[in-house]
Amino acid sequence: MDDDLTQLEQMLRDRAAEVSHVQYVPTTMLARARRRVARNALASVLAAVVVVAGASAGLANLGLLHGSGVRVPGDSGSIAPAPTACAAADLRAKVSLEGAAGSVEGSIELTNVGGATCTLTGRPTVSIFSSGSEVPLQVMGSGPQWEADGASQPQGWPVVSLRPGSAASVRVRWSNACPQLSGPASWKIDLGNGAGTLDASGADASFVPPCNGPTEPSTLEVGPFEPSAGA
Repeated sequence: MDDDLTQLEQMLRDRAAEVSHVQYVPTTMLARARRRVARNALASVLAAVVVVAGASAGLANLGLLHGSGVRVPGDSGSIAPAPTACAAADLRAKVSLEGAAGSVEGSIELTNVGGATCTLTGRPTVSIFSSGSEVPLQVMGSGPQWEADGASQPQGWPVVSLRPGSAASVRVRWSNACPQLSGPASWKIDLGNGAGTLDASGADASFVPPCNGPTEPSTLEVGPFEPSAGA
C-alpha cells in the first residue's frame, strides 16, 4: 500500500514538472486590465464631482456661499451681499430732547443717508461739548426705549438693519449739568469698532439741564441702538 502511494506521489511530481512556467502576460490581457482600471478611476472621479456639486448647491441655497450673501427673492441665481456695518459717512444724526425733572431726555436719531443697507449694533459712545470743551460726564448704560415702554422686542434686535432712508435711535438722559455751562451744548456720537464719529444736530441739541447738585457729577444715560419709533 505504501509503495502504491509513493509511486502516485512521484507521478504527480513528474507531471507538475512538465507544466511550463508563464514568464509573461499576454498583451491583450494587459490592455483589458488597463481599460478596467481606467473605467473604475473615471467612475470614482465622476462620483466625487457629483457629491461636491450637490453640496455646493445646497450651501448656496442656504446663503452660505458667496461671502455669506443673501439670496434675492424671485431670483434663482443672484446672491445679494450681506449688509455691512454702518459708517459715520452713511448716517445723519439728530438730537431730540425735552425737559424732565432736573434733566433733559429723549433720543439721538441716526438716519441712513447712504445708498445701501447697513447695520448698527451695541451701544455708541456719546460725548457732549460746550464752548469748545468736552463736558465732564459720568456715563451710564440704560435699557432701550422699547423695553421702557413695555413693547415687544424688535425683530432682529440687538442688530438694527437700516435701509436707505430708515433710522435707528439711541435713548439718552442728561442730568445735573454742573458746573453750569456758559454756552450751548453740542453732541458727538462714536459708533464704535472704528466706524467713525459724527455730530448730532437739531434745535434740541442745545438743551441743557440745570445744575441742581454742584458737588454731584453730571450724568448721562445712554441706551443701545434700536429701531427708531418712527421707522
